[in-house]
Amino acid sequence: MQVWRRRFVGVAAVLGAAVLVSTAAAAPPVKTEFSNITFSSVMTGVCPFDVNVESVVSGFEIDYSDQAGNIVRAQLHQTEQDSFSANGKTLTGIPFTFNLDIRVDSNGDTTSVVATGVVEKVPLPDGSLFVSAGWANFVDHPDVTFLLSPDRGAQGNVAGFCAALAP
Repeated sequence: MQVWRRRFVGVAAVLGAAVLVSTAAAAPPVKTEFSNITFSSVMTGVCPFDVNVESVVSGFEIDYSDQAGNIVRAQLHQTEQDSFSANGKTLTGIPFTFNLDIRVDSNGDTTSVVATGVVEKVPLPDGSLFVSAGWANFVDHPDVTFLLSPDRGAQGNVAGFCAALAP
């Protein structure tokens, strides 16, 4: 779910002009669609071993600008599918959908990156389904490259998830 950083920086670089009509007015929101963006990360601190994560995301982003043309908020609606591998084993997740709300202060610093919805959905070898859903603010996890569970909401069976990838 770190795609927001890459997407946000890329879109912020493209946008920059405000619409000027007799007095300064904020530009209308800009919607950008994206599909099949892939990225890799390493999930640490969840299992007793590191887990490699391959992600594919598609969806859209809506950017909101202030009167000066600076992006102050971005909303993303996306579907993601992740594959997890460790110790020669792989778990392939089921595509899930969630929303991201990104807030930026007047200095251009990200102040909030809140995800709501499903956080992860993965069938486990024992026939059960690992599902996490709820609310998570990525700003509260600055050193985490991949979140498996929300800050608030339903946390999946982490022990079962890790056992499925254990040596």
